[in-house]
Amino acid sequence: MPKQQLGLGGAIAIGLASMLGAGVFVVFGSAYQISANLIFVSIAIAALVAGLNSAAIYQLARQVDRPGGVYAYSRIYLSDTWSFLSGFAFVFGKIASIAAIALVVQQYVLPQIPFWPSVIAIALLTFINILGINRTALVATVLSITTIGFFLALTVMGTLNQSGLLEKAMMVQPSNPLQSVLIGASVVFFAFAGYARVATLGDEVREAKRNIPKAIVISLSFVLVLYLVLAYVLLNDLGTLLTNGQTPVADLANKVLGSNWIAPIVAAIAGLGSMLALLAGVSRTAASMAEDRELPQTFKLRNRFGSPWLAEVIIAVGAIALTSAGKIVWVIGFSSFSVLFYYAVGHLTAIAQPKDQRVMPKWLNVLGIALCLTLAISFGWETLSISTGILGLAAAVRWLWQRSNSL
Repeated sequence: MPKQQLGLGGAIAIGLASMLGAGVFVVFGSAYQISANLIFVSIAIAALVAGLNSAAIYQLARQVDRPGGVYAYSRIYLSDTWSFLSGFAFVFGKIASIAAIALVVQQYVLPQIPFWPSVIAIALLTFINILGINRTALVATVLSITTIGFFLALTVMGTLNQSGLLEKAMMVQPSNPLQSVLIGASVVFFAFAGYARVATLGDEVREAKRNIPKAIVISLSFVLVLYLVLAYVLLNDLGTLLTNGQTPVADLANKVLGSNWIAPIVAAIAGLGSMLALLAGVSRTAASMAEDRELPQTFKLRNRFGSPWLAEVIIAVGAIALTSAGKIVWVIGFSSFSVLFYYAVGHLTAIAQPKDQRVMPKWLNVLGIALCLTLAISFGWETLSISTGILGLAAAVRWLWQRSNSL
């Protein structure tokens, strides 16, 4: 049976669903607590990093339509080693993302029941993905429209409500401005991550070299504007109270919409949409790695819908295992570090492209690498040491496996 393919609309829906996930429901409270009156600077830096990363993916996706994103691109323009490291970082980081989003949804909807709601949500979405990419896009479209409608209503009502808290909130200063801005940007970046998810689908998108870059630009631009307005509304209506709760968007909805049940429902919808798109992208990267013998061959098995079903199941099991940690910020740290490393390799890959394939100057790629690595290490030595240790261990295992096969 031929592989199912998406049009531009479906690709945009998956991009929006990836970004407008549960991350947006939690990061602004944490970011304000860290960067205080410099929160808009943190958002701007996170958006700049996302924009540079998006431009690099745009340039690469115009030339390569194979599934796998940076993993596939770096295999062509760099080396198998860089390809493996980027692919492993992506899979590891996005498994952590799925776990983090599941924890956010649980915190909004059923905070009194640990673990099991996350397990059920991940299992259900895995089943939908196994049924094929078109079903994934259809569900992602419905979830994205619902989430966008909620945020538009929330931001309009919040803007109309002039509480005067914004001025007071902006008077609060962080103790270490530079460090606070960078850590805040790292946290906010988690809410942006997903703009290039559609690139991992490769030739499952019709006219991939044209539609994938368009989908990335459109979805990222829309979400950037929405996040800036949402940050303004949160500070305008909650002020310094933004740091008091773990569910800032619910607190805002309670105040401006007069409802304590709408936000949890939409958080669940948004989280489900984001996890759905994540599972689709991560499983296809894992399948591409298996096709290149960088992962066990079982990861490349596809069903009659063209879905790498066993990769979906294994990734779901890994995400469920991480949800047992129960600490959202801790899981976000590992996710952001791995994804930022992945995009640093993406910029390195874009630099290696021939001149006639380039659409952005190399100095922008160098800036992108510098910003990605700066944000990646801003989470602290604990996250840095564990994450780099896992990458190093994966590289060592790969080297030993290749050496044993060559003997």
